[in-house]
Amino acid sequence: MLGIVYYPGVGAMPTTSDTAIKLATSAGTVVGQLLFGSLADIVGRKKMYGVELILIIFATFGQALAASSPSINIIGLIIFWRILMVSYPSEVRFVSSIPT
Repeated sequence: MLGIVYYPGVGAMPTTSDTAIKLATSAGTVVGQLLFGSLADIVGRKKMYGVELILIIFATFGQALAASSPSINIIGLIIFWRILMVSYPSEVRFVSSIPT
């Protein structure tokens, strides 16, 4: 889908850009789980759930509203917002640990 939108003549993203986005997602997930997991042990799981939820909403809007410009490549922006949005896997773990 990104290839159709941002590379209309070709219809597909270059392999390097596609790989970079996938790598940023996987690497960011590991870093996000380690960072937010340790912060949750220190601060508390309920507080970290709220912080992660705000971060995910902010990063989702940022990624949805990102646009290319002459000074910044759109792939770089998508990678940046994708790394910020990676705390979701650890959020799922926190939701299951919060009693209702």
